[in-house]
Amino acid sequence: MLVVLLLGVCMPLSSQTDYKRSRGEGLYKCESANTVGSGDVWVHLRVLGFLWDADPEAEGRPKPYPFAEAKLCGGLFNIAELSLESRALSYIWDQKPQFGSIVAGAKVTTPNNEDIRFHGFGLEIKYQHNFVKAFSSIAGFRNEGTGFYPEGFAVAGGTMTISALYDLDLIAKLSWLPVKMYANTGARIPFNKEYVDYSQYLIYLGAAYVGLGADVFIEYSIEAFGNTSTDPKKFSFAWPGWGGSAKTWEVAFPENPMYLTIGGRVRYPSGLVLYGAVPLLLSQNVGSAMTDEDRKALSDSKNNPNGKFYDEWLRGVTDPFDPWYAKWKIILQASFPFFYKMTGAEMRRNFLLLKNRRDKKKIDIDKRIDLQQGESEQDNEADRKKRLEEIKKRREEIENKE
Repeated sequence: MLVVLLLGVCMPLSSQTDYKRSRGEGLYKCESANTVGSGDVWVHLRVLGFLWDADPEAEGRPKPYPFAEAKLCGGLFNIAELSLESRALSYIWDQKPQFGSIVAGAKVTTPNNEDIRFHGFGLEIKYQHNFVKAFSSIAGFRNEGTGFYPEGFAVAGGTMTISALYDLDLIAKLSWLPVKMYANTGARIPFNKEYVDYSQYLIYLGAAYVGLGADVFIEYSIEAFGNTSTDPKKFSFAWPGWGGSAKTWEVAFPENPMYLTIGGRVRYPSGLVLYGAVPLLLSQNVGSAMTDEDRKALSDSKNNPNGKFYDEWLRGVTDPFDPWYAKWKIILQASFPFFYKMTGAEMRRNFLLLKNRRDKKKIDIDKRIDLQQGESEQDNEADRKKRLEEIKKRREEIENKE
């Protein structure tokens, strides 16, 4: 990713004058409140992967988990965007790859986006259908395609996500500061009535330096279970995989999937965008953990009021839980436009970015000219002194001969 960013920085200025930019470009989880231009169609191809071990006490190396995703999005009426995305390659089970999911989405924004806007507001609705049938799960907490994945919690079948979107684009007020901030908040609700109580609220926050040929960004994301109090969210299932016996565990707020993502992209005038990001896990364990020692201590606590996890046993907890999610991921993506017409907002952004870069170059050239003039004057003074010394020496030689 660093090499890609350096390539963008080192691109010749002459080739960085008319970039094809997507007006609706977001970050990793953060979506922009804006939409792609009317009639524009963008394609995004993504690969991602991580190493993960379902049992922290088991011997052996963590297994690699590779995935492949694709997304198609198009602009409509200048204030709307339709998207279709899919995880074509998902979790491998019984040495066979599985098809992951299909997501259809629609986004609308306020009709004031013909130029760069300081404040941007939008609304997005997505329907996702998860086709995964089986996967390696955290502590086996799964029922076919529903449960705790290495990446978080997911439900088999259909879910609906509704999100409010906000952008703060500082370049609209300060042309020399191309920084953009993003905020998304929403909810993910399963269609399966059995799991509606395990709906999640979503919060994504991000900030990006949006340059002419390269961007860098940082993003925080949390996908947390809704609860009526600050107490841990209780899960109690009697899934068939457990022979009909019920298990009960809790997920505290710090145990929800939380990531800090660092990334960047390189943009080429043709419209090709190369993107890289690394999400890092922030979730922390609370209470009993998925270790043999804690499992035994939790089991012993039911007969011991002084036990380490007696308070959990009083709340009905039978099994420990901790956020044994993927600690990091690597994400690589290539984007390009199928159909494209430059929007007024991105045309102005290109102009401001190029103008500021040329101003800096001019200042650098002026300083260089001044420096060269100073060096030239110093060289002339040195030559003059040298000639005087030679004349003086020659005069002395003549006088001595006489």
